Amino acid sequence: MVSIEYLAGFMDGEGYLALARIRRRRRSPEYCLRLCAYNTDRRVLVSIRRRWGGSLSAVGQRRPAWKPSYALIWTNAAAAKLLKMLVRHLRVKSKQAVALLEFNAHLQACRRSRDSGGHLLPLSEAELEFRARFHNRLARLNMKGKAVRGSGTSPNARLDRRRRLSKYLAGFIDAEGCLMIPKSTDSNGNSQYRARISIGNTDKPVLEEIRGRFGGIMTNQPSARVGWRHAYQLIWSDGMVERLLLSVLPYLIVKRRHAMVMLALVDHKKATRQGRAASEFARHPRKVIAFRENLRQRMKALNAKGPPAISN
Repeated sequence: MVSIEYLAGFMDGEGYLALARIRRRRRSPEYCLRLCAYNTDRRVLVSIRRRWGGSLSAVGQRRPAWKPSYALIWTNAAAAKLLKMLVRHLRVKSKQAVALLEFNAHLQACRRSRDSGGHLLPLSEAELEFRARFHNRLARLNMKGKAVRGSGTSPNARLDRRRRLSKYLAGFIDAEGCLMIPKSTDSNGNSQYRARISIGNTDKPVLEEIRGRFGGIMTNQPSARVGWRHAYQLIWSDGMVERLLLSVLPYLIVKRRHAMVMLALVDHKKATRQGRAASEFARHPRKVIAFRENLRQRMKALNAKGPPAISN
């Protein structure tokens, strides 16, 4: 059985993580996530595919005397699913993984319209520019030589600032943050589970800087005692948390397991949309509630201040 750690090492050595651009005649270009693992030993790729999926194909030889090569490929949703498991194990290609997951999070939030024939309508100029920037970002990360500097602030400088702020926020969350899965029950007995991340501090400008890059909602937190400084909280909930977690996940230490549990809830909620019964939300099946309750209990155990209880 091929482990996720082995696969991460394999992808660091033989893999290619990219944003593929597909040109469409008389239509907007499309971009798709693409992960490839290459090798001349077909058996190892078959073993990886048996555990982690993917599409296996022959890519031939670069030179007649060379062995034939094979590629194991994941695209779009399959690539994103694998990346979410790989990202915390990757070292050489962790930057590419984070960038691809950020792009995928944007795609999930970007609704596409279709014409009467079912074809996707052209993207706006702003959206095309956004996607082209991501494509160029991945291309720079995958360059074998030195990155080419442009005019003004270099792309590397902007990427370095983003990375440094992500590392900073990861340390901030490890020290001051709280990751929770609150549960509530409405008047009809429907159980709701939400993802919630918060950081608190008395230095509002620091929180404002973080909010400027990572979003969130700023709230006032009255001082617990007379004479103490006024505090503030920066809060992310539900649809806000995925992008934040994917930005800081490579750098988290203390709260890494908390983040993985929360991402499991995010993925599960996207995969199990709640239907409606008349004018109200329908109840989820018991297995859905049981799965989410299990995640909540795991988060509570991780957040417990004392040692876990020993059961017989």
